[in-house]
Amino acid sequence: MKAITLSARKLLMSIGCMACPVFAGAHGIDDHSTDPAYAKYYQQPVNWGGCPPSLFTDGTTIQCALVTVPVDWADPGQGDIAIGISRPLDPPPHSRLLLVNAGGPDNSSASMAEMLEQLHPEVQTGHLVVGVDLRGITDGTGTQVSCDYAPRSGAENFMDGDSRNPTVAGVRAQQDWWNRSMSACLQQHATLLKGINTPNHVRDLNLVRAILGFRRADLFGVSSGSSLMAYATRMFPGMFERVVLDSNMNWEHLDWQRQSLKRMAMDQLSVQQAFMPFIARHDDQFHMGTTPQQVLTTFQRIYRAASEHRMGSVTPDQALGALDGTGMWVFWDLLVSPSLSAMSQALDGDPAHIAYAEQIAAMTFADLRTRSSFNPMAFALQCNDSGSSDPRGIAQKIADVRRYWAIGASTLVDYCQNWPWRPVVDRALERRTVVHGLMLQNEFDPSTPYSEAFEDRLTNGRDVRMVLVNNGATHGIMFDDNTCTNDTEFAYLNFGVMPARDVVCQADPMHSFAMHDSVTYEYGFPATGWWLPLPPIVQQVSWPLVP
Repeated sequence: MKAITLSARKLLMSIGCMACPVFAGAHGIDDHSTDPAYAKYYQQPVNWGGCPPSLFTDGTTIQCALVTVPVDWADPGQGDIAIGISRPLDPPPHSRLLLVNAGGPDNSSASMAEMLEQLHPEVQTGHLVVGVDLRGITDGTGTQVSCDYAPRSGAENFMDGDSRNPTVAGVRAQQDWWNRSMSACLQQHATLLKGINTPNHVRDLNLVRAILGFRRADLFGVSSGSSLMAYATRMFPGMFERVVLDSNMNWEHLDWQRQSLKRMAMDQLSVQQAFMPFIARHDDQFHMGTTPQQVLTTFQRIYRAASEHRMGSVTPDQALGALDGTGMWVFWDLLVSPSLSAMSQALDGDPAHIAYAEQIAAMTFADLRTRSSFNPMAFALQCNDSGSSDPRGIAQKIADVRRYWAIGASTLVDYCQNWPWRPVVDRALERRTVVHGLMLQNEFDPSTPYSEAFEDRLTNGRDVRMVLVNNGATHGIMFDDNTCTNDTEFAYLNFGVMPARDVVCQADPMHSFAMHDSVTYEYGFPATGWWLPLPPIVQQVSWPLVP
């Protein structure tokens, strides 16, 4: 949040080595920039205008524009769609381009780029910062689609608002309902949905670079955006130079369903070892108890009351959904604390307290039973990229939901079970190429587990470095103001200085806007010097939701 510090300048001279040119003379695969069939895309003007409010920001300090891209880069005759991009309203002098993707994958990169500029203005040192939305996202300005859910039978797990109490028949009914919903969606929008995949997103990024007049670009990807930016360096190594990967998926072998399984266990461990202790230390905000065990007991009472319909229309899934927002500190004041506090107070049976709990639950967490339509973008991306790869049977899924109750139910349905197209991620390209970049990673990140980032780091060798935040327990390092990570990150991004070896930074205590801890957490392997510790053992999970 401040200009480059003295320690960063020392870093330039002491620990860094100038980043080597990216694959000198290498051009990757053809980007069609000289093909007449694609000339209209590369020659299009960019017309900047206002930006709508978004999830994180109000859009007042940025400009937005629409970029036309082919719905299928392999066949421009299939038609066109539009994606949204953003830039600062008054960009400072710059000679480089930084393309930002917000992850999600259904997050607005326009708002994330704006938030990045506000939290870390040093990101604009020599850079024009441009947010680039994925095609089809809900929280964006480009081409979108909406599909109707299939009629519900009443047998699905969530029909009583309680996906954490599955049965074999319920799982089968939910899978059948999803298959019918997506089948109808594909009949309506097959051409567009087939084109939503990581290789096409990379080509969109490259097009934005070209039409903005830059020969090369730097990249900043957060969360699932790390997989996009990593794949971009594989496809076009000569086009993308300094690459920052914040909160890493397993981009060494991109597989969305297996990533979800790893996240399920790590998220549960973090709920037990970090988030419930945090809630206990801030009882004045959450009203759930002053010890982790008291917090768990209160939450078990909330879950039971919702299951027995003693909390009005509040469902067990809405109660569990409150905990799903704890991975990012920005949500503790905005969503988590108000939701859990209201539900805790409603346990007294007071009609006024119940009414408030109903109001905030409905406002904050969607009840799937009342939703009539959905945006298929995120599902299309996952299915097109890596397909159906969950090896578990129904019995194992049910067992996992009961053990990893925080988000385990999100893995019950195989969204790609009847997907009509083969996965498009090029495994041969993954095997024969490496990723060049700087990885940023929290040790106890519940959404993009360190175990996956650790595998990326080991497999990719010396072509990447990792900045690990020891005992960091949240998601998204860009949201924190850690001097150690900032100095290393911006020495690389702004000056091309890659650290000579991995960097281990120490986490600041967990915090939000109104709540600040005085301690950090240690439930993994201790870090020693600059050596990366082993990932935490997720089998430590031991707290049942239902006693």
